[in-house]
Amino acid sequence: MQTETVSAPWLLRLSWEELTTLTACLVLDLLELAAPMLLTPILGDLLDFTGLIFAAIYFKWFAAISLLELLPGLDPVPFFTLTWLAWYSHRRRELKKKLEAELAKWL
Repeated sequence: MQTETVSAPWLLRLSWEELTTLTACLVLDLLELAAPMLLTPILGDLLDFTGLIFAAIYFKWFAAISLLELLPGLDPVPFFTLTWLAWYSHRRRELKKKLEAELAKWL
């Protein structure tokens, strides 16, 4: 069950899936921050819904955090990245539980 990680062992270990989804979340948050200056309100809302669809597909029920992106005035808050952090910490806890259960079988 070993997955290939991107970073060095002494750094935060990220799989390619985790790194890809983090990059997508950071890009969505940066575009959301620049959207009021670069895009019309309609395109900004389209960007919100695109991000919500992305979050729903990859993060399942954690996408509920991203729903806060639809509230007016909260565009500077990086909700997609916060969603990724919640998903990542939950995923790591679940992987640790599975690993401990597997090790308990061998002991």
